[in-house]
Amino acid sequence: ALHRIKLKGTSYNNLSDVLSEGENRIVSIAAFLADVTGKSSQAPFIFDDPISSLDQSYEEAVVQRLIELSWDKQVIVFTHRLSLLGTVKHFSEKKAIKPDVVSIRSADWGTGEPAPIPLSQSDIKSALNTLMNQRYQNAKMATEDGAFEHAEILLKSICSDFRTLIERSIENDLLCGVVQRFQRPVHTSKLKQLAKLKNVDCDLLDSLMTKYSGFEHSQPTESPVELPKPDELLADMTLLKNWREEYAKRAA
Repeated sequence: ALHRIKLKGTSYNNLSDVLSEGENRIVSIAAFLADVTGKSSQAPFIFDDPISSLDQSYEEAVVQRLIELSWDKQVIVFTHRLSLLGTVKHFSEKKAIKPDVVSIRSADWGTGEPAPIPLSQSDIKSALNTLMNQRYQNAKMATEDGAFEHAEILLKSICSDFRTLIERSIENDLLCGVVQRFQRPVHTSKLKQLAKLKNVDCDLLDSLMTKYSGFEHSQPTESPVELPKPDELLADMTLLKNWREEYAKRAA
């Protein structure tokens, strides 16, 4: 059945004459969800960027409703917004639900090829292992084979991504996830975990951030950033990995 929402007591005939783009979208989503609630159909529900043009309160309300819908139906959401992914992860975790995340990239030849999850949303341990066990090995092999230009490109890419993981480790590990990027809540219940923080932890992460920030930000051509040797890079990544493991076990 088709539904049409109208305003009573007004000369306006169309909702679009009164509601903003975001309000129109939220009304449409609400009408759709009300219509499908309780139906026995097992067909998946697909949403394409459902929160565009919505303010943050509406975004969170929509995400929570979609998570509720996923309890007994498959829900597929397409988005280019990492903030939406962060919000989905946050509210899914509160409901003990683990969403399957698939990244799809766009290239000159077209769109649709699976790609790695953006580092800002990927699991730090898995991403660090990928850098150490796959990408670093490829760079080292290129160096040993004499393909120095190719090795330099690979090493620069690793250094840039490693810097991103250091930053995320500061957020998730050092600061115990009290504040998360792309998430609105401040997790004050985790503040007591900061009691285990020591000066040596700050010094370690500060030194790594200082060393590798040059590969994430533009640098003047007259003072280029020198690439670390492959073994030095591996040692730094191992240092971060070992620190994360020790810090996670440390009592507050």
